[in-house]
Amino acid sequence: MRSLTLMHTSCLHRLFCKRTAVTLSRSQRREITAAERTALFIGQVWPERTSSAAGVRTADLVAALQSWDWEVAFLSSSAPNEHTELLQQQGCKTYECTPNREAHFASILQEVQPALCAFDRFYSEEAYSFRVRDIVPDALRVLDMQDMHCLRKARQAAIQNGGSILEAMTVPPAATDPELQRELASIHRCDLTLVCSPLELSLLQSLYCIPSHKLCNAPFFTEAHSEPQHEGRRAQFMTVGNWKHPPNRDGVQWLCQNIWPAIRRQLPHAELHIYGAHMSGAAQQYHKPAAGVYVKGFAASLDIMQQYRVCLAPLRYGAGLKGKIMDSWAHGLPVCTTPVGAEGMFPATSQTPEGFPDTQTYRSPGSFLQLWFEAAAHQNLQGQYETWGGLWTADNADAFVQDAVRMYRAEEDWRTWQQRGFELSRNLYNNKARLRIVKDALNAAFMDKERRRKSDYVGQMLWLQQLRATEYFSRWIELKEHHASKKGSA
Repeated sequence: MRSLTLMHTSCLHRLFCKRTAVTLSRSQRREITAAERTALFIGQVWPERTSSAAGVRTADLVAALQSWDWEVAFLSSSAPNEHTELLQQQGCKTYECTPNREAHFASILQEVQPALCAFDRFYSEEAYSFRVRDIVPDALRVLDMQDMHCLRKARQAAIQNGGSILEAMTVPPAATDPELQRELASIHRCDLTLVCSPLELSLLQSLYCIPSHKLCNAPFFTEAHSEPQHEGRRAQFMTVGNWKHPPNRDGVQWLCQNIWPAIRRQLPHAELHIYGAHMSGAAQQYHKPAAGVYVKGFAASLDIMQQYRVCLAPLRYGAGLKGKIMDSWAHGLPVCTTPVGAEGMFPATSQTPEGFPDTQTYRSPGSFLQLWFEAAAHQNLQGQYETWGGLWTADNADAFVQDAVRMYRAEEDWRTWQQRGFELSRNLYNNKARLRIVKDALNAAFMDKERRRKSDYVGQMLWLQQLRATEYFSRWIELKEHHASKKGSA
């Protein structure tokens, strides 16, 4: 089973890293003029650099636009907090506005006059995009997916229904999935969608038939880290994750209940240190010093990673790219994870195995990923990624224990994994190269906006009144709350 998973993910990634480049005509290569460079980000929460990879990535996109001489504003339905102040210190105007306040939101749009509106996740697009289209119709509408929510939730349901990691990974959302329908509708309504994972980009193109020009691969954006010199011996295991994210909570529970006791039997002096933002009181149930488990809570700096031997990322479900893995590599810390954790975090290759199925002609939702397993079973790909930044093939607790213990005890292999992590961090997520792709995609979408909209039949169809349930639900809520306030004041 482990070798099947290994071959599956290798095969997947060879295809999923293709077709991500943006091709620009000469007319599209001109820069957006200074007068046009005004952007408004819209999200339910303020971006938190200190608590989640999604927050870091959003803040990086804001900073990138500012470095390209854009005026950037940020609007959120959440109350202002310390993260709002950081945006203001960065030079962003900030606005608080709930979705169902048309007059307030309209006044903000009139003040900002954005040429670009970026929605942080599809539910922000549902809540605000129809007003953006009405008030500033020429603004480029950009969706930032972060991860493919419907894919994550489908996998979560599979795990909660007793499925294995392998089974959860092989079932993409079907066309009847309401979460998928909402997410795809949001993508179609926007001019451009930023997709973090190359796997999800390929799913959107090949299985769900989203035009390639409406998608841009926009993963993490990291600056080059200097490799530690003459560092002392590292010790102990650590794991990290935002406690608000369900896959992280599930992973810690699985780790503490099903994995750590077996690791401890083989390494009786080993310790597990658990870090994470927004850790609730419930997390303290895992704090058991007698068993070598310590709940450390919030980490003020990721430099703490430099003292550990192995990062454990025991994810049973999830989607997108995993910030904890990228951060570990950047700090010289090899990672022990599952195929879910490693998904999408491999270098692209120019070769495709013989007999590899063509996703352009195979679009059955129920068996799309299963087909990849069947094809991978006939390929001898064992060793293709033995020099990944750690080990990632474990799809059950026993295999995870075996990998974790091997990594902790290894010497020469450990240094190889560390070096490979540095290389992958630099090559996959180099901020200059990756942000250049985003800039080109935005420029192409902006300059070719009118032509693309006129030929976007599905996207325009979704603006029909009969299909705009979220808009009219929002208008109904606003009207109801308005009448309730009038009665209360009478």
